[in-house]
Amino acid sequence: MTKDEEDFPIAFSIIVYKHVEQVERLLRMLWRPNNVYCISTDAKSRQEFVEAVVSIAKCFDNVFVYPVQVDVQWGTFTVLEPDLLCMDLLWKQNKKWRYFINLTGQEFPLKTNYELVQILRAYRGANDIQGTFKEADVDRWAGAGVPPAGLKPRKGAVHIVASRGYVDYVLHNDVAMSLLQWVKKVHVPDEAFFSMLNFNPHLEVPGSYTGDVDDGKRMFLGRYKLWFPQHTCSGRIARNICIMEVRDVQNLVKAPELFVNKFFYDHHPLAYDCLEEWYHKKVDMEKKGKLDFNTTLYKNRWITSHHF
Repeated sequence: MTKDEEDFPIAFSIIVYKHVEQVERLLRMLWRPNNVYCISTDAKSRQEFVEAVVSIAKCFDNVFVYPVQVDVQWGTFTVLEPDLLCMDLLWKQNKKWRYFINLTGQEFPLKTNYELVQILRAYRGANDIQGTFKEADVDRWAGAGVPPAGLKPRKGAVHIVASRGYVDYVLHNDVAMSLLQWVKKVHVPDEAFFSMLNFNPHLEVPGSYTGDVDDGKRMFLGRYKLWFPQHTCSGRIARNICIMEVRDVQNLVKAPELFVNKFFYDHHPLAYDCLEEWYHKKVDMEKKGKLDFNTTLYKNRWITSHHF
């Protein structure tokens, strides 16, 4: 690793439920000795899958499998719960990591660890969290009552790139605890909790956005996703998300986003193979000293001020 990477550890949660080969390949690309990883397996996963994941984790002193399995059901608190459990586990590790990134086993890194570190340094402590109000389905919150602490509802995504200070707030602040109880009563709480903490400036959450949630002055770069029908989908669609295939590779290798969601292991496996080869070639070039990565886009992403 480079000195930059050694000095900038990252914490990852990875929520998985099937295809241990895909999980292993993802971990192989993400793994660096100074980072820390928490893997959460679904309660619906087959026992041999869970045992395989545990077996892989035992090979490393910085990879942990969360001991309690959650039965994840879309639209409920159980989607958010594994990430929060992993956050707590990662917080308690000795390593003082700088940023937290949550993933699933069906995603793929579009940036090497070196590139991730350069991007996160360019963020200067700001969070990369999606948020909107005007495009939200307000019916999701209708039966939950008034949010605590003067919070305004926001819609975002469960995918986040969050500063250590933000995670500290999530785990230890009374307002965050109150909000957590409130979002348990809304539909799709994982698309409300992280976003509401990041887009209510009066809370002064570390790394949060101080501008208007819908001012259009920032890009969410944490995840490359193609939603159907807003985007043309070249192949299979699952829950309105395009599943990546070979024809998407040419766009993925040029995308500024940090990760892509998502791949099915039994759908166009060649696309996954091609991206994996591309990724490892980038790492090989870094080993040879080719470290010219332009962070201008990521620095300009944060023109509006944030709480630090």
